[in-house]
Amino acid sequence: MSRNRPVLLALLAAALVLAPVTHVAAVSTTPAPAASPAAPSAGSAAGPTADGMTALVSPVEGPSATTDGVLASARLQANTSNYLGIREEAVERSDHERASLNIGGAVQQDVTELRGEYASLTFEQRLGNTTGRDARMDVLRSEVDRLERRVQQLELRRNRVIDDYNSGDLDTEAFYRELAEIDASARAIESQFNRINQATGLALPSDLKTKMNNLEGDLLSLHGPIRQQIAQAMTGESDAVSVYSVTSPTGIVLSSIEDSLYHREAYIGDNRDKVGPDRFVTDSTPLGVRAAVSRMAELYPWASSNARQGPNVETIGNTSIYYVRTSHPHGSLDTYLDGRTESVFREFQTKPLAMLPVQTTTNSSDGLDLRVNRTHATGPMHLTVTDNETDEPIDATVTVNGDDVGSTGDDGRLWTLTPHQAVRITVTTDDGRTVTERFFAN
Repeated sequence: MSRNRPVLLALLAAALVLAPVTHVAAVSTTPAPAASPAAPSAGSAAGPTADGMTALVSPVEGPSATTDGVLASARLQANTSNYLGIREEAVERSDHERASLNIGGAVQQDVTELRGEYASLTFEQRLGNTTGRDARMDVLRSEVDRLERRVQQLELRRNRVIDDYNSGDLDTEAFYRELAEIDASARAIESQFNRINQATGLALPSDLKTKMNNLEGDLLSLHGPIRQQIAQAMTGESDAVSVYSVTSPTGIVLSSIEDSLYHREAYIGDNRDKVGPDRFVTDSTPLGVRAAVSRMAELYPWASSNARQGPNVETIGNTSIYYVRTSHPHGSLDTYLDGRTESVFREFQTKPLAMLPVQTTTNSSDGLDLRVNRTHATGPMHLTVTDNETDEPIDATVTVNGDDVGSTGDDGRLWTLTPHQAVRITVTTDDGRTVTERFFAN
């Protein structure tokens, strides 16, 4: 637990470990309707932009086609890696929110850590006080069964949280708080699996080891790097972070900008089945790995053909999950494919902002020039505001679809995140001058 956490939690530890936590749904806020978009501007020609970034050769394309009835798994990008996205017709809600110090979120996470530590110490004490191989194995199996029930509870809670957010019963801040707490719970379970492996001093039976690996596969949908960023921001372990989210009935997409890096995580529940044959496993590919790599290359052709490292492939237990990691000139790509659907259901991407290919749009008004170097929906965009007579940078407040996302500062520049579909950027100076730009983000 971080030393920055509230000291008073130590006084509550015993009670909190044993008592259930009641989650109160915050009053929802109705998102402002997006402005009607103007027609997308054409992408700039290939080559570096005025900001030193690479221009896209062609505009961003739409969703990839399906194959054999499989749900679309990646959105096509020109000259960069594709990305996992929610189908337009399935999107229920999207919003931008800044995650920062949150006492309620910090308490929830500390409760989770305390409960996890208490459960781990209880297990280790039981195992240490038990003699005889069979009796010790019973303790092990009992603990794994408990963790299995805990994973199932978290999956149900995740589904309920998405439902409550999509219906408006949770506002975005409360939604992020719930995601952060579920993330902490999932990581606590992963930690317990590691402690089981380290504490036993015994070779685990293959069926028990496989069961643990399979449960780790189920945990994949419950945690992610941006959820952890949100959690750390809420506990004060890191600076506040701006996050943009898009949800469907079974999907979550989160994106953030941290220093000079863009992060994106996506989970699409519809792209994973827990029953049925693994289509990657055939007579010619009995382990399924070669077919998984081939499918990954089909969904991410640019990243595959420009790979600097990888693809590195791992299978998870006896599930149909294939984890494929690749690095490319624009960053790193972590994908999780389900052999039953032949689709990606989980994805992480990290890209240095300076390496991103962009499309450029501009507008001028009130003596201001606004330049927007944009990527794709949920992706980063770079804004530059200057005086159109002197070309001097202008410090101005920026709102995107009505959300205050920051200011351009003394250098007149700001990195922020691109909303889903209709985008309306408004820049306002201290003396009341404004300039706007609209486009439609795919």
